[in-house]
Amino acid sequence: MKTSNVLVIGDVMLDIYYYGEVNRISPEAPVPVFRKKKERCVLGGAANVVANLVAAGQKASVMALIGADQYGEKIRELFSEIGVDCDLLTNWARPTITKTRFLAENNQQVLRLDVEDSSAIALPLVQELLDRVRACVEQFDLILLSDYMKGLLTYEFTQGIIQIALEHGKKVLVDVKDSNFQKYSGAWLLKPNTKELNALTKMPVSTEEERIAAARYLQAQVKCEYVLTTCGAKGMLLVGDGMTYHLDTVGREVYDVTGAGDTTIAYLAAALAGGTEIVQAMKISNYAAGLQVGKVGTSAVYLHEVEESMRQGEWREEKKLFRMNERGELLRRIAAWRAKGESVVTTNGCFDILHRGHVTLLNEAGKQGDHLVVLLNTDASVKRLKGPSRPVNSEEDRAAVISALACVDAAVLFDPLLDNALVPEADLANMSDDLKRIAKEAPMGILSLIRPEVHAKGGDYTVEAVPEAVYAEKFVSLPFVQGYSTTLTIEKSKGIE
Repeated sequence: MKTSNVLVIGDVMLDIYYYGEVNRISPEAPVPVFRKKKERCVLGGAANVVANLVAAGQKASVMALIGADQYGEKIRELFSEIGVDCDLLTNWARPTITKTRFLAENNQQVLRLDVEDSSAIALPLVQELLDRVRACVEQFDLILLSDYMKGLLTYEFTQGIIQIALEHGKKVLVDVKDSNFQKYSGAWLLKPNTKELNALTKMPVSTEEERIAAARYLQAQVKCEYVLTTCGAKGMLLVGDGMTYHLDTVGREVYDVTGAGDTTIAYLAAALAGGTEIVQAMKISNYAAGLQVGKVGTSAVYLHEVEESMRQGEWREEKKLFRMNERGELLRRIAAWRAKGESVVTTNGCFDILHRGHVTLLNEAGKQGDHLVVLLNTDASVKRLKGPSRPVNSEEDRAAVISALACVDAAVLFDPLLDNALVPEADLANMSDDLKRIAKEAPMGILSLIRPEVHAKGGDYTVEAVPEAVYAEKFVSLPFVQGYSTTLTIEKSKGIE
């Protein structure tokens, strides 16, 4: 990433860590006695965003308010050590925001002590700060707002910053907290986590479909280009510009999620400020966040760490699970196989409760070519086929199990109701009415994109009874293992009960 100038405006704070041990209960009250051994101070809140930008090789300036106290001086000292421009850092008549964490053995957090005054800044100070933004905005390639709801980023101040940025053609990225989403109207990108997305939209966010719907609603209401939702262990979801894109988390060891959001928005801003395309910038920030959660406490992630992690990522086993919004990535993978002269075999099904019959079918299908791509019906599609009580296992769970099989090279979720809208009428013209009816719930759309060398089905199917086979060079019918089915498994479980 090239070096850019980024202005961070937000709530800075000092994170203080007390390390010690707890070996007894106080005789004065039934509380543990914490015996302090050492302490350290690090930049927290918006200041941690700044620290991560510097670690990413960027030039960072910070506009924030700190107290005229020892903790404010410590923040200035820490900024100075990493080369941050503090000309826009201002003292105010409040204590510096501090968060003191007490960590016992194995970095177990015993207590957190917060000191803060979160009342909103007055309008005269808003105008003063906006004048300073207006005077220096041309120096920066991008503006990042880190809102911790500690009184600085009021509605008037936030909207003022965004309007100034728009006038000068600067992107504004916002790490959001306030449930009043109109405060962020006009920003280029918003980054909520799942909980914040729910608070902003008052919409359910339990499933990926719900998160996509909520993010699209937020995007439309705020009139931003993108909404990037961080979903913890479920990765990241980008919505905007007519697309959705999901990334699985790359964090292998999760010790502490403190500061992961700061690292994500910092690396996203660093990449975007240098001209990186949004999806690639998202991938870079995902690797950075994966490193952050592997560290204890608030800390910066350095560019060389991200580079090394991404290199290792290329050496790891290739991604095998492709969701509805990842068709482009799937087709690129298939194109790479074919560029080496390798063939593609497809098969499809619900694969609700995986049993011996399924595994035998998949193993045999895999023998028909070089790479096996398994097409799995989404939950909505399974309900249409099997009834409201199915599936037993969610699409994410079914896809995870199928993609873990050695014979499977890719597991792809599909929904005929959505995918088959891509199928030209001419492809259905010569089919019988019965076959057209079957085609409505068959993987026609996704097969029209993949166009496999072989399409395999289990049972006594003939090519005339499989409408999607029109897109394959060859159709193969593979025998079922008798006595195994999901329905039988469900019935047996009822008998056990």
